[in-house]
Amino acid sequence: MARRIPNRVYQTWVRPVLPLALALEVRRFRRLNHDYSFSFFDDQQMAAYMDSNYAGHPILQVFKDVRMPVLKADIWRYCILFREGGIYCDIKTTVTVPFRELLHDDYSELVSFEGLSWKDLSFPGPYADSSIFLGSPPASIKSRLEYPDNTILNWMICFEKGSPILEEVINLIVRHSHFFRNRIFENVSMAGNHFTGVIAFTQAVWMWMQKTGKTPRQCGINFSGHGIWKVRGMNYSESPHHSSRKNLSLL
Repeated sequence: MARRIPNRVYQTWVRPVLPLALALEVRRFRRLNHDYSFSFFDDQQMAAYMDSNYAGHPILQVFKDVRMPVLKADIWRYCILFREGGIYCDIKTTVTVPFRELLHDDYSELVSFEGLSWKDLSFPGPYADSSIFLGSPPASIKSRLEYPDNTILNWMICFEKGSPILEEVINLIVRHSHFFRNRIFENVSMAGNHFTGVIAFTQAVWMWMQKTGKTPRQCGINFSGHGIWKVRGMNYSESPHHSSRKNLSLL
C-alpha cells in the first residue's frame, strides 16, 4: 500500500566499508525492518546525488563549499528526503522496535526531541545571525510542541516527498550561509549545529509552524525511547566527519 512516507531508509558513511561494530548493527537494523528498503551512500555518492538532483539550486553550491563532511551529510539528508521521501538514520543510530510500530499511521512526517535543552545549545550572535534565527519558540507554537524546551533531533527523521518542513530547512541553510562564509569559529561543532545541524533543524520546524499554523506529528523524546543515537563499541570522534573541530571556517 502506498504511504506518504515511503518504506525507504537512507544512511551514509565516509567510505563504503563499515567498521565491524557498525556493520553488525546495520545488519541487525535491516533484519528488524525487513519490510523497508535500505540505500547506503558514501561521500562520493552523496556528492554525485547532489550534482544530479540539485543543479541550479543554491543549496548545491553551499553543499560544495562547506568544509566539514558532517555538514555535507546534514545537507544531503534534508535534500534526499525532500526529493525522495522516506527515513534518514545516522549510521550509528538504531531503533528497538520496527519502524512499522512507530509509523503505524499514514503520517506526512514524524519528528522527535532530544533530551537536551535548546537554551543550552542555541547562541544567536556568536554562532548564528540574530536577524534570521528566532531567539526562542514563538508563543503561538509553544503549546503545540510536546517538548518546547528541547531540541528537535535530526539523527533520525521521517518525511514525505516534497515536505514543506524540509524545504524550510534547506532554504534556511541557504539564507544563513552568508553568516558563516570566511568566519573563523573556535568551536566548529557548535557553529555547525547552528548552520546545518540540530539547532538549524529545530529553528526550521519552529519557523514552519509559525508561518503555517500547522503542527508536525511528534513522537516524544528519542522516539519515545525507541531511538538510540550511538551504537556501542565505536569511537565516533575518530571519524573524519568529526575531526578538526577548532579554529576553522565552515565555508
